[in-house]
Amino acid sequence: MFELAKSKDKTILYAVACTLINCTNSYDKKEIIPELVQLAKFSKQHVPEQHPKDKKDFIEQRVKRLLKAGVTSALAVMVKADNSILTEQTKEMLARVFLALSENPRDRGTIVAEGGGKALIPLALEGTEAGKVKASHALAKIASISNPEIAFPGERVYEVIRPLVSLLHTDRDGKQNYEALRGLTNLAGFSEKLRVKIVKERALPDIESYMFEQHDQLRQAATECMCNLVTCKEVQERFLQDGNDRLKLLVLLCGEDDEGLQTAAAGALAMLTAVQKKLCTKLTTVTLQWLEILQRLCLHHNPQIQHRGIVIVYNMLNSDDSELAKKLIESEMLEILSVIGKAEDSPKRQEALDAARACLVKAMDLGLIKPFTNTS
Repeated sequence: MFELAKSKDKTILYAVACTLINCTNSYDKKEIIPELVQLAKFSKQHVPEQHPKDKKDFIEQRVKRLLKAGVTSALAVMVKADNSILTEQTKEMLARVFLALSENPRDRGTIVAEGGGKALIPLALEGTEAGKVKASHALAKIASISNPEIAFPGERVYEVIRPLVSLLHTDRDGKQNYEALRGLTNLAGFSEKLRVKIVKERALPDIESYMFEQHDQLRQAATECMCNLVTCKEVQERFLQDGNDRLKLLVLLCGEDDEGLQTAAAGALAMLTAVQKKLCTKLTTVTLQWLEILQRLCLHHNPQIQHRGIVIVYNMLNSDDSELAKKLIESEMLEILSVIGKAEDSPKRQEALDAARACLVKAMDLGLIKPFTNTS
């Protein structure tokens, strides 16, 4: 069958695509409502039943065998066929197969190794609307866990961003939104050029809206994505603008109970306050809870979150706002920093300990506290 994938006959390519669709069970399935099934049975209507071999375990086994046999290489060959041979309907079916193959994260490395990442890009940019969405979703799955240099070598990586951004639209389902955010997070953490490209594709408003989302996973994914984007100048300028709740949201997210969300929000805040001193002062005006939230971060049992909180405090002490520095040191923050700074060195918490000691040294430099001296 894989030999047939090299054919120049469009009917043969269509037949191969149909066969792969059936093997991976990747066609659209209608949602079955149990109540309606029971009603149909009660009225003695025929109820179509799922074939035993179409159950999840059997599908996974078939996908494994297809990947082992080199199906990705065959799909890549088909994608390269001329548009006169590869119809839009066939493209859509290939996109569906790719999405089914990339369902398991452990299989995505095999897909990338055989050129699946490169093959998906044209499918995500051209074809039917359903086909482009399926291909974009498969791209998002691969982009979320792969090294962009390997998965999309050269300039191709920049072509991946637009399909991923298209999945952020509200008419897409939550799973597509989530995978797209994770993919963009990975790309944003890779290089400044990719961050600029994401901003140019107008992804920021959508990412920000998902930070307000009630769904925990979507909100965390969006916050992690923003955390990787804040080193970009245009993103910093959005936080400096007045008349919006961007900074307030970030501060309040630092006070949430979810550790993943706290880590991302505190990381973003730490980077923003390091590069934009004006935000250190603005941070204190967006909510009355700012000091309480900051103290909670500095006392957190998670070393990563604690380190981020103490770095924010250091940035505020270093912000050239003497009143702000004085307010911090006159609060319980001094006692918190002193306790952390005096603790014994520990590999797990060393970053937090060093940051707390740097805060105390800065406070001494500002003349807000006096050096501790032993009297005998």
